[in-house]
Amino acid sequence: MTLYDDKLSVAVVGTANVAQTVDFIAEHERSTHIKYFVLDDTRDEIADVLRSADVVFMLTALTDAATCRTAHIIADCVQTENIFLTVAVIQSASNVDELRHVEQSFGVVINLAEQQLNQPAEKISYQIVHGIHSVYDEEFYPYLMPVDGADLLELLTCGKKTFVGFGEASGENPTIAAVNAALESPPVKNNLQRARSVFMNILGADSLLMLEANESTTPIYDATNPDGEFYWVVNHDDSLGEKIFVMIIVCVAES
Repeated sequence: MTLYDDKLSVAVVGTANVAQTVDFIAEHERSTHIKYFVLDDTRDEIADVLRSADVVFMLTALTDAATCRTAHIIADCVQTENIFLTVAVIQSASNVDELRHVEQSFGVVINLAEQQLNQPAEKISYQIVHGIHSVYDEEFYPYLMPVDGADLLELLTCGKKTFVGFGEASGENPTIAAVNAALESPPVKNNLQRARSVFMNILGADSLLMLEANESTTPIYDATNPDGEFYWVVNHDDSLGEKIFVMIIVCVAES
């Protein structure tokens, strides 16, 4: 599959308790390549949706029994379908067993309960979907340091433990401040030294300074395992206004 392919099919699937989040992303995401589904626990329906997708973002809150059952089925289905990339965004998780099942089934798992963020969950979920999807979608081709498709696949592949952190900032030197905030998030801070690969995506409006973006990579180079690989891109997101949003994905080899 060609990574920069305008026929790449992306599905955002949500369980019933995050229907508002799915609606929010559908309203704000500009790509025409994404389809949105709020799913119940019917296995055939879920399998049909996933079968036609190259990339799957699952949005869920693992709280009530019905939602956990649906998320469990989705997790099982992504293992049986030939899906290029699978990402689970979990707003909250009171069911530890189901969280573990999702973590074992998806290539990238982002538990928002582990993050210290002031924005609503639906907006963070949108920025995650937009931030990852924009790397390989022609409509949002990165204008700085495009990531090679093989590199991105290597970074986000299943079979490793993935940790994700976020940072946001505005005002003076917002890019550097946002990067430092993402570096201080526990999932990143606690695993950066043993990272096999690190990916950073900086989202900002047109006013984002390229020099500042370049300078912001220095603290990551300094903190990352010297034997690891580091990829980074910058993408437009005019909805952020004066804010800068940074997402850092850290992959370590499974022990």
